[in-house]
Amino acid sequence: MTTKGIGCRLQSETSNRVIEVTERGGKIGLRLGLADQPGSFCEGTLSSILKFSTGRPWRADRMAIREQKAEQLEKGILLSIQGDSVNVRIEVTFDTEGFLRMETAWTNTSGRILADASVGLEWELAPHDKEMVTIPHMIYNNNPSADPDRLVPHLGVGEGKGLLCEEHRLPIPCVNVEWQEGQGHLFLSFFSLPSYVETADGVVHYGSLGAYQRNGQTTIAAMSGVLMFNGEKDIVYVSKSLTAPYEGGYLDFEPGFTLSKTYVMEWGPLDNPGRGFVEVVRSAIALYNPQGAEPHTLDEIIRLKTAALDDRWRESEKGAGYVKFSDSNSFGLVSKHGLHYMYGWTGQCLKLAWCDAVLGLDGEEESRVKRCEKAVDFYIRQSITKVPGLRNGAYFLKDGRWDNFNWQEEPVVSTRAYGETVSDLADIILLFRSRGREVPSGWEPALIEAADFFLGSVLPSGIFPAAWRMDGSAADDRITAAGIPCAFALLKAYQVTGKEEYKSCAFTCMEQYYELHARTFERPFARSTLDAKCEDKEAGMFFFLAAYELFRMTGDARYKEWAELAADWQLTYVYLWNPVYDRGTAFREAGFQATGWPGVSVQNHHVDVFFPTYELYQFGVETGQETYRRLAQMIFLALGQGICTAPGEWGFTVVGEQAEGFFPSNFQGRGRSNTWNPSWVISEVLHHALRFRLERGEEDAGRSAGG
Repeated sequence: MTTKGIGCRLQSETSNRVIEVTERGGKIGLRLGLADQPGSFCEGTLSSILKFSTGRPWRADRMAIREQKAEQLEKGILLSIQGDSVNVRIEVTFDTEGFLRMETAWTNTSGRILADASVGLEWELAPHDKEMVTIPHMIYNNNPSADPDRLVPHLGVGEGKGLLCEEHRLPIPCVNVEWQEGQGHLFLSFFSLPSYVETADGVVHYGSLGAYQRNGQTTIAAMSGVLMFNGEKDIVYVSKSLTAPYEGGYLDFEPGFTLSKTYVMEWGPLDNPGRGFVEVVRSAIALYNPQGAEPHTLDEIIRLKTAALDDRWRESEKGAGYVKFSDSNSFGLVSKHGLHYMYGWTGQCLKLAWCDAVLGLDGEEESRVKRCEKAVDFYIRQSITKVPGLRNGAYFLKDGRWDNFNWQEEPVVSTRAYGETVSDLADIILLFRSRGREVPSGWEPALIEAADFFLGSVLPSGIFPAAWRMDGSAADDRITAAGIPCAFALLKAYQVTGKEEYKSCAFTCMEQYYELHARTFERPFARSTLDAKCEDKEAGMFFFLAAYELFRMTGDARYKEWAELAADWQLTYVYLWNPVYDRGTAFREAGFQATGWPGVSVQNHHVDVFFPTYELYQFGVETGQETYRRLAQMIFLALGQGICTAPGEWGFTVVGEQAEGFFPSNFQGRGRSNTWNPSWVISEVLHHALRFRLERGEEDAGRSAGG
């Protein structure tokens, strides 16, 4: 083996990051460090970094190197590697943001087809204390709150065990590792700038990214597309707690074929432990410069979603409200449970009532305001249980029956869903007051009764349980973020009633949620999505909403920091780039752009419209943080994709309908959406759209939110 060019060194002009070419046993090595500090963040020889194999299953074999050379360029380093079958060219530079860019090209020089080839880079890290790994939407400190009986991504323990997933499954294609070093904390982020190969028949092939163990240490791996799920090679996660064999990770390298990939690395100190994801989000925004689709104006979104809302209204002598699923589309009712109202979570009956009232008040349509009143009155009169302040969560129209969720074969009331519903009730009361409308007599007493129940339901741990039994006792006492909506509801109840005990309890509970989840993120936000017991976007979202409300009420910089942390954490679920889809798929034909769409949880890998766009926008405006304002605007407008504007679009016949699930990865079929249409898909978009319009007036809202 021939080795040339030892001693090359490159330092960023805008940071103190350096990369050095070293020599170890006659082998060229790379060392990443800081100019003003001893030691390295990461180092390895080219033979340990470069991976190449043919055949199935793939192997993380070290590439056999015959000749290697490092050349110092004016503003970079050029690495040239000759192997037995492939040559590799890596040009290393620092960009103006201080990121290390690696332009990598693999070329087949064997003169024959290299069938079922796999190539890539691997960075084996040194042993570290208190190491935490973040892979956006997939891994958050290895998902400690995930139900062990459910299949979700984990890194695994054991040689070669870990997770490699498709780049298009990652909203931010990045692996971040942070660790403790002495009394401080450090981080290393490895990004892929996704590129793809498209076959003659239109199949799009992306690379893969993840981490596994090598010699007992965490190892970051960027491969040409081969997969590993929880230590099993050539396995892909295809649905909730379900995997399948995967043959699409390999490439056939024709003679002379070159596969080019660009990777970016960043490293440095962390001010606080557990916050490597903050660096990921802020760097990803600079790297990907996300630009989302803008298919509709604000007024068009309101018009379309209003049509869908109107289709959900059902009134009889027994009840009044907005059904969770409609039977008006040509495919009929998708739910096997029959027509029903659901309050909170995926039903959002009272949030739809708020939307109807705003539409009525703004448009001088008294009938809409009356519909809101009827829906609230019905809920307050009929949803009561034997426990004062505890209410049922769903009403079935056909048999006039109230029902709830089930937990270990017994009915329970979800704290997440009930907290949302009580918040919605408070918002409707505040809306009526702000417009000079008389608040019906039973509404505030019902709010007070619910808030008083919350006061008496705090666990010894200082937080709310995930659910209550029908006798009012906690169904479980484990630590989760599921009950944060109850703290948020207490803040809303305080705004209605002025009762200090509500505010005090909410403040105290939020302190505990911060300590348990957000101070170190050893136990990330989890278990708010009711059908997925794991780390999820919605748990972080409700912490953000409550923290932002605390900041609005007090102006305290501590709550501003909490809101920023939760905002960045939930942004790790948001696509900041736009995957390309196979030719012939619905997404490619429609020009669907994933940029701006948020994922759901480490179990559910689809994207949906559930995101606090209005609050994030306002938080950005009030704190002078343009990035939050811009991203919120982009996300809100991007979520206008997939709305049915005429019968037959996106599989719907009711104008304004929109799917719950859109699938940019191999989870439930890449490049399509479903027709599962719970009513929260209406309420979440319309709720934000109406507040954009309320806040600024129609003309200002059109400018600030893209109208």
